[in-house]
Amino acid sequence: MGCRLKQKILKITSWMPQRTNHEPNGVPLVRTSMQRPCVLLICLLMITTTLAGCIDDKGRIDGGGIVIDDGDDSGNQTNTNNSTTEEFVGSVIFETPGEAVHTGVSVPFIYYEDSIFYLYMCNGTEGHHYSTSTDGLNYTSPQKTGIGGCGLNFVKLNDGTYRLYSTTKVTLENGTQSINSTSAVFTNLTDFAPTNRVDDDGTNAQSTGEPCNDFMGTPSVVRLNESDDSVRLYFSCSEPSHMAGFTSATDGINFADSDGILLNQAIDIEVHDIGDGYRVFYTLMNPDVHPELTPFHPQEIMTAVSDDGLNWVVEGMVANVSTVAEGMGVEIDVLADPSAIQLDDGSWRIFFGSASEKTDDHGGIYSLRWTP
Repeated sequence: MGCRLKQKILKITSWMPQRTNHEPNGVPLVRTSMQRPCVLLICLLMITTTLAGCIDDKGRIDGGGIVIDDGDDSGNQTNTNNSTTEEFVGSVIFETPGEAVHTGVSVPFIYYEDSIFYLYMCNGTEGHHYSTSTDGLNYTSPQKTGIGGCGLNFVKLNDGTYRLYSTTKVTLENGTQSINSTSAVFTNLTDFAPTNRVDDDGTNAQSTGEPCNDFMGTPSVVRLNESDDSVRLYFSCSEPSHMAGFTSATDGINFADSDGILLNQAIDIEVHDIGDGYRVFYTLMNPDVHPELTPFHPQEIMTAVSDDGLNWVVEGMVANVSTVAEGMGVEIDVLADPSAIQLDDGSWRIFFGSASEKTDDHGGIYSLRWTP
């Protein structure tokens, strides 16, 4: 939108009263000396306001990094479980432009406890790794966690232990393969090895039948009550994938049938309890929009909110490959597996992979900071 300063000044000029020495009834004009400063003040205020509206904030440098203003966020909410809205929402800061958190790794999962950030990741054929940070930006060299799988999530229980949820392939009685969820209890945030677990709970939620049809992606888990161990697990389910939910009993181990498809075309999902509701970050399973990408690679980071964790409202797009490439100053064509931590000021630091396959040799983990 162009600057309309000249037009506003002309309107002000036409509104100003003509100077006269007398009112129509012949009485001397005694307020002329007061009018001119008032009119000038009004002019200055309107000019200043107009100039402020002509300054473009996009791409400016702030103390925290490069700021990308995602534009007008009005009208972005869509009360539907169709997750393909392309409206941007909020604003993004790239705190470490041009730098990866780690290279050669993928599938990040961020966890914070006792002033330490734990960043978990898949290190190709080397298995699952972790690194730590005290500032959330600079991390130690990755070390092994003792397990080979990469798709996992966990919650802290009331007794101070942690329940780990992951997925594993199983062979059904008819000889076909399926993917089920399993869980275990551990105590050490840097060692998940089977020999270091308190308990192995075996299979929990199963992907056989609707809505998952023998496929589950990386789980995301939230606790439902502080008084027990009940949880809700979220997965990317079926092919093509959508977000589905499974709600447990109070033990966090036994699950009823699926809550069904909750968000269409949502993959790489991560759900957060935000106190008065829930927020999910995810990417889009939308190959029709990107038919040239084989195998499919996600191109957008999206977000949606919910009051109950079951009915979701899509807020919009946090970032896509174009805004990330511009803000980071690097060539990037994949945004996969977003994992986020909410900071004290209400913003979110979102970690994401630049590769969606373990075999991608250009993979790395990057981060951005997003304010709703």
